[in-house]
Order: sequence, then structure tokens, then C-alpha cells
Amino acid sequence: MPASPSLGQIFLLLLAIALFGLGGVVSLTRLRGDEPKLRRWSGLCLYGGIITAVALLVWHSLARGNFLPIGDNFDALVWLAVLLALFVGYTQARRPIRGLDWFVMPIVLLLLVLAGHFGAAKYHSYRHDLWMWVHSATAYGGALAFAVAAATGAMYVLTARNLRRKRAAAFGSLERLEHLTMVSVTLGFALLTIGMVTGFVYWRGRHQHMPVAKVWLSVLAWAVYAVVLHAPINPRFRGRRVAILSMLGFGLMVGTLIAVQFMAGGRRP
Repeated sequence: MPASPSLGQIFLLLLAIALFGLGGVVSLTRLRGDEPKLRRWSGLCLYGGIITAVALLVWHSLARGNFLPIGDNFDALVWLAVLLALFVGYTQARRPIRGLDWFVMPIVLLLLVLAGHFGAAKYHSYRHDLWMWVHSATAYGGALAFAVAAATGAMYVLTARNLRRKRAAAFGSLERLEHLTMVSVTLGFALLTIGMVTGFVYWRGRHQHMPVAKVWLSVLAWAVYAVVLHAPINPRFRGRRVAILSMLGFGLMVGTLIAVQFMAGGRRP
């Protein structure tokens, strides 16, 4: 049976937020010197936050009586935060990108805060219909990819500015940052396209009015990323402009996610 987060689950959510936040603070102190001790503490906070958030998802799934991901708005937002944190941990363990956590972790914290707010104030479950599940999974998956693109895009802009001012590169190679941005946008665009098509089929099949705010924000985001994907065709459009558009598109996706939370009424039993 669908269940909004309990007080115990909210406490666990706050613990995860505290661990991720502490890890971010420790990571920032490494600007003065990348000491192994600080790196270990930062990693412990990151993985501690991930474990806490996963435990929260398991607890919440048990309360819902269903382990299918993205079962409600609380579950979906926490899942997005966990997957982003796992991306940071994996990337930094395999091929580190200096400062990646400084840009991604604020998004993780924002998602967890939104999960706590909307899960408690405007909780609603998602229907267990195949079309709706595919729509939700691909839409949220696209948002996840666009979050990575926005973070690497911001890193690209700052690194390019440093190089223009004859300073050391802030966050590594421009080529690698641009490549990661384009890969993320390509994946996110494909998922968002599937999400839009399945959403249209779902609402039209039930002769329901589609949520206007969500539709327009999704279409605008789709258009922005469509322009980004055509950047390789026009060399003048590559680099900084692609990075800025990636950040703009993610802003539209955040607006879409927030609009979704107001589609349903208040708390359900």
C-alpha cells in the first residue's frame, strides 16, 4: 500500500543530507592542499551518505510493499540523488575529475531536500501502469544525465575562463569535460524523448488533459538539448556555448520536476 515517508524515514533522509553536506565541506577544504587524510574523510562521508540513502530506499520500499523503483515522488527523487552520488564515487575512483563533487553534490543535496519537502507535503504515488512506469523512469533518467551535463558544463566554463586568463586549468582537460557533457546530453536527450512520447500516449489513451506546465517545460528543455546535439555540425557553436545551454536545459528540467510535484493533490493516506 502506498505510504508517505514516516518520521523515522525523514530522520534517515536528514542524516544522508548531513553526510553528503559534510563530505562537500571536507572536499572544499582540499583546495588548500589535497591531503590523503582529507580525501579519505571526503570518501567516507560520500559512501556513508550513499549507504544511508540506500537504507532509506529499502525501508520506504518495505513500507510501500513494492520494490519497483520510482514508485512515488519521494522514492524517485531519492533514487536520483543516490545515482548521482554513485556516479561521483565511480568516476573519482576510476578516472578522477578534480572538483566534480563540488558541482554534483549540491544537486544531490537539492534532490534530497525536494524529496523530503514534497514527500511530506505533497506525497503522491505513481500508477503501476507499464506506460506510466516507462514514462517516469525515462524522464527521471534523462534528468539524471542532464544533471551530469550541467555539472561538467559549469566546470568547462570555469576552466576555459582560467585558461583565457593564463591561469592553471581549474578542473582538468577541456576536451574531456566537453566529451562528458556531450555523452550525457546524448543519453539524456534519448531518454527524455522516450519519456515525452510515452507520456503523450499515456494521457491521450486515457483522454486526460496533459499538465500544461510540465509539457511546456519539457518541450523547451528538449529543444535546448536538440540544439546542443547539433553543436558538432557547427564548430563555432562548440565549447562554452554548449556548456551554457546544458546548464540552461537542466534548469528547465528542474522546473519540470518541480511542476510534476504539484500535479497531484496533497498528501494521500
